[in-house]
Amino acid sequence: MKIPTRIHDIIEELEDQYLEEDRYNRPWIIGFSGGKDSTVLLTLTWMAMLKAREEGHNLTRQVYVVNNDTMVENPVIEEYITTVLNTIQNAAREQMMPVVVKTTTPSIEDTFWSCVIGKGYPVPNNAFRFCTEKMKIKPTSNFITSQVVSDGEAIVLIGTRHGESQRRSQSIKKHEIKGHRLSKHPLNANTYTYAPIKDLMLEEVWWIINAIPSPWGFDNKTLFNIYADASADDYECPSVITDDSHRTCGQSRFGCWICTVVKEDKSMSALIKNGVSWMKPLLDFRNRLVENRNV
Repeated sequence: MKIPTRIHDIIEELEDQYLEEDRYNRPWIIGFSGGKDSTVLLTLTWMAMLKAREEGHNLTRQVYVVNNDTMVENPVIEEYITTVLNTIQNAAREQMMPVVVKTTTPSIEDTFWSCVIGKGYPVPNNAFRFCTEKMKIKPTSNFITSQVVSDGEAIVLIGTRHGESQRRSQSIKKHEIKGHRLSKHPLNANTYTYAPIKDLMLEEVWWIINAIPSPWGFDNKTLFNIYADASADDYECPSVITDDSHRTCGQSRFGCWICTVVKEDKSMSALIKNGVSWMKPLLDFRNRLVENRNV
């Protein structure tokens, strides 16, 4: 299979960065949500490492695949991620890859139900988003800090892309250093960020998922089908790139099933509409929380 030049160039860059000698042999930390972008990021990273080994290099840099479990994840995604993470860890062991899977969770006092029921917080909205800090940023930052303490420095690989949204594009441009691959992490000292897939378009992301076999042996059709089922009617797998097996799909975003920041949970509504009817009580409960907050 011929890999398009743009994608091949990213693999080459990842290999070059992985093999770069540095004082601490800084570990790589990949935030893995199980979504399309983080899947593509890990796929290309894995391919770059295999390429380096085939060329006779030793894989001495540790790679941590870190998944943040908020404990109120969309159940469909949670089940999928659990299976994928197990597959990744088993494949890393079988292929003798320096890849370790880690799952972070918020501390008990920072969980959604502790804050809402225990502390009496109103459910989140755009003006009061305690969930992002307590349930996502804090657990991941704690893990990064622990790695920096043990290794001196760390590099966080992020799957953000300019094509995701104007806001994401502005964030990438704000933190990048012209002429350099690595940028200083905005929150963690002695930590750097690296966004190797930032220039990929949505169609290229889906081409990789549909056309390149998962290097850890998972069937990517499962991920594609989840996105297809969760896409709203106005953006449901609208285009074809090469043939029917190389389709693109919706930009559905999967968050917590209880998320009250968004006005409407379109992905959960679409999943229910497409046959995942057992999630209807969850959506109804989430909607009641929004109504009660606004009373």
